[in-house]
Amino acid sequence: MQPSLRRNLLQALAGPTTLLMLAAGAVAYGTAKSVVNSAYDQNLLNLAHGVASHVHPIGNWPELDLPAEAERMLRTDTQDEIFFRVRDERNRVLGGDADFPILDDLDPASTLPIPYQAEPAAGANTPPPKPPRTAVFRELEYRGEPVRAVRLYRSVGDGGIYVTVGETLHKRRDAMDRLLLGFVSASVLLALAAAVAARFGIPSGLAPLQRLADSLRRRAGTDLSAIDLAAVPDEIREVVGALNALFERLRKASARQREFLQDAAHQLRTPLAGLQMQLELLEARPLDETARARLRSSVDRVTRLANQLLALARAESGGRMLADATPVELAPLIDDLVEGWLEVADRRGIDLGIQREAVSLVGDPTLLQELISNLMDNALKYTPAGGSVTLHCSQAADGHRIEIEVADTGPGIPESVRAQVFERFYRHTGTTVGGSGLGLPIAREIVHCHGGHITLASGAHGHGTVVRVSLPASNDRGR
Repeated sequence: MQPSLRRNLLQALAGPTTLLMLAAGAVAYGTAKSVVNSAYDQNLLNLAHGVASHVHPIGNWPELDLPAEAERMLRTDTQDEIFFRVRDERNRVLGGDADFPILDDLDPASTLPIPYQAEPAAGANTPPPKPPRTAVFRELEYRGEPVRAVRLYRSVGDGGIYVTVGETLHKRRDAMDRLLLGFVSASVLLALAAAVAARFGIPSGLAPLQRLADSLRRRAGTDLSAIDLAAVPDEIREVVGALNALFERLRKASARQREFLQDAAHQLRTPLAGLQMQLELLEARPLDETARARLRSSVDRVTRLANQLLALARAESGGRMLADATPVELAPLIDDLVEGWLEVADRRGIDLGIQREAVSLVGDPTLLQELISNLMDNALKYTPAGGSVTLHCSQAADGHRIEIEVADTGPGIPESVRAQVFERFYRHTGTTVGGSGLGLPIAREIVHCHGGHITLASGAHGHGTVVRVSLPASNDRGR
């Protein structure tokens, strides 16, 4: 399944939103239940105080004086039944429902601390403890129905009375049902609101991504201009910045490719025209050995130029070629080329010296061989007869670098143009030897893609040229 920001956002929001809604509903329901019970309990306590107000002392005993009309009003309720009972400290029932449960006996925590005593016990020095004055609320069952009841103590004369009032729970349950329905309705509405917000809010939040995608989709294949960072959200600015960096790299690569094609076409035009002329001369004089020799020379030059152009293309893409680079021994690569160098050196009377150690580095063997071949071909080409060319390859004293040095006794390269000779097809005006101007550019690209550097210097006593290449050893690749 393809990853989706919209799906991820929905999954990230659904869980916490559901939990928060359930928690909020539970808290709201608990709070509402507490408020409802508190209100109805207060009403029940008011009824108990109203009954207690009708108890008066008559002689030494309290008596309940509750008219029938007042009792009828007390018990009047459209939804619940009201029960009450009044008793004194001797457990004498003064009025109400005589069989109403004794609240004290239902819960040991509310049991009255003393029985009734008309007089202090003989020899007692302390008065009996007073009953608690706080109201006690309990839930009990009476006549097959659950009842909420309150017990109230009131001092009357020298003694006291206990008033217990209870009511069934119909009003409370009806109120809680209505509250629960309201909470459920509110939760459903909140869920619908969250769904609507997710349906329209998430696409709206992701709209900048869609606009960016549409903008990129409308671009031409050659349009590698940077995306305006001011027009993208902060959350994807780094991604767009990386995309701009990729565009910049592609733009540079495309520019290099165009320059390469233009230069290659320009450089190949002249030798191909010469080759065409040599073919026409050979057709006119098929037995002319001079024309044949010139044709072979032209073919060699075109072949050499084409090979160098291909080598330059490979060197410029060396970063991709080195993705699977392996350790390479340089000595065998050099040995494979020695025979060709010796033939050139013998033909021109050049003293050729080669010193190489068994060193290795991580790289591409084809590119490394092309590097050494180009350096030596340049040195042999520009060194006059009777001169000398020396190749030295060894590991640096610190053990972290491979040093390759090619020294010749040719005309040398003026310091003022040493940076320019690494440009493609550049040829110094004082040069009399033919060439394409690709040898050193190819060498520089190969060295750079292997993580090294290349420098030019004058030879001994200011004569000739010394090319020095420094490359990381095998165990130092990437340092």
